[in-house]
Amino acid sequence: MKKSKKIILGAGVLIVALVIVAFTPPSIETHRDSRLMIPASKEVVWEVIADVGNYHRYATGLDNVTIVSGSEEGMVRSCSDEQGAWLETCTAWDEGNSYSFNVDPGTGFPYPFKMMKGTWSVHSIDENFSEIRIEFNYQFPYRWMSWMFSDATHDAFDEGDKTLLDNWENAVRLSE
Repeated sequence: MKKSKKIILGAGVLIVALVIVAFTPPSIETHRDSRLMIPASKEVVWEVIADVGNYHRYATGLDNVTIVSGSEEGMVRSCSDEQGAWLETCTAWDEGNSYSFNVDPGTGFPYPFKMMKGTWSVHSIDENFSEIRIEFNYQFPYRWMSWMFSDATHDAFDEGDKTLLDNWENAVRLSE
């Protein structure tokens, strides 16, 4: 085989391999954030962060949140922003400690994720201080999207988390 045919064949194999890799699902990514709250008990902080029907009052970008059905684990809520509306299902509820919601991307979620889950929790540091922890697990449909959007996604989560935690902290101050 001539050298030029080998180069073309090798380049073709490389291109096919890159396309296959680029269009395979990437691994699940995780974004975490936390905030040591002003002097407040875990119970006081939980009352604020567990108000999941009013999450839009604290989180940036959300226009509305409505509880569609249920309560605690199994609860379904509808969320909306300027780009659309979607459903989320509570997959875990540990009263006084944590809760998780899975986004149903098939219900109109306007962001390019194949899967997204959020977990919010409060942890007692001592009787007067608490820490809120936020964790988002998400997956883009294709690896190339992860390569292109991962940094911007983390930046957006950081910005949203800061506002959410600031607003929750203000609500905790007002509730004491």
